[in-house]
Amino acid sequence: MLTLSITNKLEQQQLTHKGGALEVGRGPARPGAVRVVVKDAFVSRDHVRIEEAPGKKVKVTNLSGKAPVTVDGHAVVQPGTDATYLLPARLALGETVIDIDSGDAEPQSVNNMRTIAAGRPVQPAGHQTVVQGAPPPAAAGAAPPPLIERSETAKPEEIIGWLETVVAVQKAGDREAFFKQAAQALVEKIGLDTGLVLLRDGEAWRTVALVARDDYSKGRPFSHGVLNQALESRQTVYVGSALGGGDSLVGVQGVVVSPFFGAKGEVRGAIYGTRLQRAKGREIGALEAQVTQLLATAVGANMQRLEQDEEANRLRVAKDAAEEADRTKSGFLAMVSHELRTPLTTIIGYSEMMIEQAEADNLPQYVADLRTVHTAGHHLLALINDILDFSKIEAGKLDIAKEPYDAAALIRDLMVSVEPLAKKNNNRLELDCPVDLGTGSGDPTRIRQCVLNLVGNACKFTKDGAVTVTARRTGSLLSVAVSDTGIGMSADQQARLFQAFTQVDSTAGRKYGGTGLGLAISQKLCRMMGGDIAVESELGKGSTFTMTFAAQLV
Repeated sequence: MLTLSITNKLEQQQLTHKGGALEVGRGPARPGAVRVVVKDAFVSRDHVRIEEAPGKKVKVTNLSGKAPVTVDGHAVVQPGTDATYLLPARLALGETVIDIDSGDAEPQSVNNMRTIAAGRPVQPAGHQTVVQGAPPPAAAGAAPPPLIERSETAKPEEIIGWLETVVAVQKAGDREAFFKQAAQALVEKIGLDTGLVLLRDGEAWRTVALVARDDYSKGRPFSHGVLNQALESRQTVYVGSALGGGDSLVGVQGVVVSPFFGAKGEVRGAIYGTRLQRAKGREIGALEAQVTQLLATAVGANMQRLEQDEEANRLRVAKDAAEEADRTKSGFLAMVSHELRTPLTTIIGYSEMMIEQAEADNLPQYVADLRTVHTAGHHLLALINDILDFSKIEAGKLDIAKEPYDAAALIRDLMVSVEPLAKKNNNRLELDCPVDLGTGSGDPTRIRQCVLNLVGNACKFTKDGAVTVTARRTGSLLSVAVSDTGIGMSADQQARLFQAFTQVDSTAGRKYGGTGLGLAISQKLCRMMGGDIAVESELGKGSTFTMTFAAQLV
């Protein structure tokens, strides 16, 4: 096992590599290779491969095409070559320094390790302790001594001060702030000599905050052995007595480590503090470990809160962008529809005039072609009107009129206009409409549009059958049901029936025509008029569409 410390101007990574080859470079991992990516423009995309060798040695292979690797300040591994060196070893590539040592350099006896699990639930969801409430004003006077240097019981205001620190960490507005506050609390509130906040980055560890006393000697800042013990147990680990071991434990009397967790219970990082060998103060004990665990809990909770806020903000921005795009689309459709409808109306008008003139001049050879132009023009105009209505509804710019109308007369007049549709497929059109439906108040144009759409669909999807229109009054509501004996629909087809630009299936669109907008528009119009459209259907046995709307009948 190898321990590595990777340092440059932009980052510091600490990791333990248990076996096999490990590549270090600026580019992404290659297939089948374990890779540590460094942020150094002077490091090659694939720069160096590191592999443990027998006898506490390391094999270094230079993968770069032109950049050398310097080992221990004097030896050079040229591009495309490899060499083996005794551990510990220091590699220099670009502006990055890699310190490599044997993982066996820090033996830890489990018997000397103690853990704290108070306040942590049994399930692997991580620390869940949450400190709530606003902190009271800070006490006046001199700062109390750190926790580890106390010889008497803490005063209430001092305990409040510790809790204030935990709450401040949990409420900090950005990651850098609460990482720094947590590391600072280990030194100032607990009285340790170093305080670190580490984040997991794959197999590596990244130091995001480090606070140390003036007499702290620079070196590898933490022990992989102690850290791994905390991660494996998923509990706070503290060692109070002298440790000994590798470079990171030289002169260290005690260590405390507490992992913090993500929303899914995964270890996201750890709070790590050390106590140097000194006469003043007692060993790290359970009380210091408990306060460290509170800090870790606060860091984990704040990370989850910030991530949730960032995700909510991301979704809000995406929602706003989607709504703006939808408004832009609707505006574009409305503009294009108007630009198309104006010349198309002219074409229809001129075709009508030419048909009349051709009939008057007894030129039947032209009449048939002119009628084709006229019919196609009306069909295209209907499609454009549907698109225009749909875009207006989506943009919230379609208004529903309020004017009186005779409900029974409106329905009966509609039957006259749809009679040709029924005859086209040899269907029988039946009407059940009482004459005393009353006078309604609403938008007769939109009511006529909805009923025509339902009856037109029924006639289109029915052949040699019957289409029945039934109108009824229920209080202030008017309902119109259109039943047919046509092809019917399955449950899956009914589920997507009212989606815009969607038809019962792709083959139906080719066989029967249409854009798939009619039912979507009719449903939206009915809802704007205080009603809705319901459907009952069985495949092969026909369908019944029932539209209801507020008619304020009198």
